[in-house]
Amino acid sequence: MAIISGMISLIVFGGFIEFTYWGLREMTIKTQLGHIQIYKKGYSEKGIAEPSKYHIENPKVIEKALSQIPDITMVTSRLTFSGLVSTGEKTLTCKGIGIDVTREKEMSAFETIVEGKQLEPEMTDEGVVGLDLMKGLGAKVGNYLTFLTTTTDGAINAVDVKVAGVAQTGSQDYDSVFVKLPITLVQNLLNTQSVEKIIVLLNNTENLNKVIPLLEETIQKNGFDLEYKLWSDLAIIYRQVVQLYNGIFSVITVIIGAIVLFSVANTVTMSIFERVKEIGTLRAMGTTQGEIMKLFVMEGIVLGLIGGVLGIIAGILTAYVINISGGIYIPPPPGMSKGYTALILIVPWVILYSFALIMLVSALSSIYPAYKASRLKIVEALGHV
Repeated sequence: MAIISGMISLIVFGGFIEFTYWGLREMTIKTQLGHIQIYKKGYSEKGIAEPSKYHIENPKVIEKALSQIPDITMVTSRLTFSGLVSTGEKTLTCKGIGIDVTREKEMSAFETIVEGKQLEPEMTDEGVVGLDLMKGLGAKVGNYLTFLTTTTDGAINAVDVKVAGVAQTGSQDYDSVFVKLPITLVQNLLNTQSVEKIIVLLNNTENLNKVIPLLEETIQKNGFDLEYKLWSDLAIIYRQVVQLYNGIFSVITVIIGAIVLFSVANTVTMSIFERVKEIGTLRAMGTTQGEIMKLFVMEGIVLGLIGGVLGIIAGILTAYVINISGGIYIPPPPGMSKGYTALILIVPWVILYSFALIMLVSALSSIYPAYKASRLKIVEALGHV
């Protein structure tokens, strides 16, 4: 029962962690970063200080070339700006994102529209505003907001935008500053026809390693003066969450391993005390100390094997019951504005890891009791009461 309980805990918690990783990864990719971001060469080093000098010219040519790469489902340009947004009564800082509305519907699907509606291709002077930014401004859907920023040549420019909808991504930091606008509107605001970056989205995150060599080949073959970054290089919060949960999983693994270790050791030890006469009889018949020790180590291994197999079945059934019952509601983590319902993923590596750990612990925990049994004196063992 101790082994089965340990297996259930490892499988369920490991599946919960994998679901959390998957959900956070896909939300980060499909609401903000894409799988790959492509910039003009030098942008990573100097583009933050002088973004207008590192804009991409003729993005349509690049988009067409990248779209030919297998497993790429979307290539779209973005143009961002930082500035002020005002209702006339309140003024706050904002981060504006210019998007190609017709191409980013898939990425918009991960945003929750809490009021109004999502951007449509025919909306040329409307935008979607983050929930926390809207609360700070005290504005409503249908109101006009004034955005003020500097153009690429250093002049000050402003534009009035009608609020089409209010969106929530779950990240408080992001929701408190972001405004999503049609890219043509942002280009007019910045007085440019270029773009800041090109976002690439794949049909599956698992295909990323396969796409990278093809992307590099396409850039080199066409002579594009570009560089790129992967979503994992940009997702700081995701990496922090992974480090945190890996640490928690390691601690739980140690605790469960210790429980199983002492449980199996106790079981084998009790078995030895109950069979001292049998051990003495075996020794008197010529069984060596090594063979006695082997017997009890094998008993511990078989105990771990049976418990491990039953634990896998019980763990999978437990995960299935949790999933069909609606999952587990998780309150908003630090830095997030909404909670989520977690499911338990059945992950092969988690099951194999848990089973291997249980087998190792079972074998190790039986060694000392087996050693003690093999060292019993024959006369004392035969006379044991």
